[in-house]
Amino acid sequence: MDSISYYVIAFQLVPVALALANWLLSLYFAPKSNDFIADLKQLWPDSLPFLKTQWPFVAVCMLGSNLSQAQIISNGSVKTEFSFGIVIASLVSAGILPILKLFYVSYLAAPKYPGRVATIGIWSVLLYVMGDWFISTLGTLGLAFLVAPGLVILVRTCLFLPIYALEGHRPLAAFEKSWSLTAGHYRQISRYLGLPTILFGILMLSPQVATVIAATGHYPMQYSLPMVAAAGAASLALSMILAGLTYKLYERLSTASDRISND
Repeated sequence: MDSISYYVIAFQLVPVALALANWLLSLYFAPKSNDFIADLKQLWPDSLPFLKTQWPFVAVCMLGSNLSQAQIISNGSVKTEFSFGIVIASLVSAGILPILKLFYVSYLAAPKYPGRVATIGIWSVLLYVMGDWFISTLGTLGLAFLVAPGLVILVRTCLFLPIYALEGHRPLAAFEKSWSLTAGHYRQISRYLGLPTILFGILMLSPQVATVIAATGHYPMQYSLPMVAAAGAASLALSMILAGLTYKLYERLSTASDRISND
């Protein structure tokens, strides 16, 4: 493993380190609240019926994620025929996950927003994927090069998924409303979403880190595979948890905004 690989991983760790610093600052400056713990506890019983019916899709996503991460740390040692299968499984997983997240948030909101699941089609999924990719790329680049703008973009657009899923599948309108609802709540949101976001970032980097460690010869590659597989499953679970938490946060901020408007 050459020194360039170490620099690449160090560069990828920059957003995680900045997110960690931002979260620690939010713990100090944001008002103390138990909203995160309460919503996290409530998320499991709210999600259980959805998971019972959609578990095959969740399993496919986890399998694809695990195979994809295993391919990264295999360093090309996987046979060609298996490598092709891994690529296909990874692509299927990547295609299913956005659909799963849209259905999941729509399911959580079904008591208040009935019928939203029925409106999810191929076009709405494609628009969501493009919008989410654009926001994530913009925020990550901002973190890597400009620091503060990246943090602001990621925090202020964190409600894109629930707004998009529940308010008409319009990317630009979802972006604008997320920016509006999060105004004045930067520290509160950083405190609320900071920890799961940081854990997600670390898990996503685990294959690259495992590859570097194994390349030093101090930790055999075969020992890394179970760890990376567990990280793949955990990262997908955290992705779904973050989707559920953004819906809970959307509900809280929408209620607060409506209360202010009525006053």
